[in-house]
Amino acid sequence: MPDLFNLTDDMNSYFNTLPKSLQVTIMQSGAKINSLADLKAVAKEFSGRENTEKE
Repeated sequence: MPDLFNLTDDMNSYFNTLPKSLQVTIMQSGAKINSLADLKAVAKEFSGRENTEKE
């Protein structure tokens, strides 16, 4: 699980713009997120999965 207590301000701001369902998916994923770039990549990957599952 990402350590949401140690996100940078930029990471936290970006995370808070994501849909709640995607935030939950990321939190439950166990993904290693160490930077804003990591967070964006994980969000992109999971948002693609969510869109695929809805079709």
